[in-house]
Amino acid sequence: SSTRPSSSWTYDAERSALQSVLSDFASTTKKLSETQVKSSQQQSTAMQFLQHQQQMIQQLQMQLYGQSSPWNVGVAYRIPDTNFNVQGSYQSGRTSVSLSCVPDEYAPMLGPNGFTNGVGPGNLGLSLNLSI
Repeated sequence: SSTRPSSSWTYDAERSALQSVLSDFASTTKKLSETQVKSSQQQSTAMQFLQHQQQMIQQLQMQLYGQSSPWNVGVAYRIPDTNFNVQGSYQSGRTSVSLSCVPDEYAPMLGPNGFTNGVGPGNLGLSLNLSI
């Protein structure tokens, strides 16, 4: 023992205080673990619900629009010497065409004819996305 033989002092009070603190810590840790497990289960349930909803949406889309194509294609063309931009796209069986007015901020830097006198990288864009 670490006490003097004639001393009446003991470690009992400190030991019981330490045991109490450790017991409280263990119970708090157990509650935290239980809360984390419960939260994980709730997240899992939510994910399953969302996946089910997504499957239902896909089934409805297939019923409404038929088998969807894995092809997504987009094309953009700036009409030379104008601020008009024509865009077209095909995605999931739907085609869209839009005309927009977008000023070319860099036109003065390109000179009177730009870099080319026709369709080039400055006024033609092509986008192809394939999802399988």
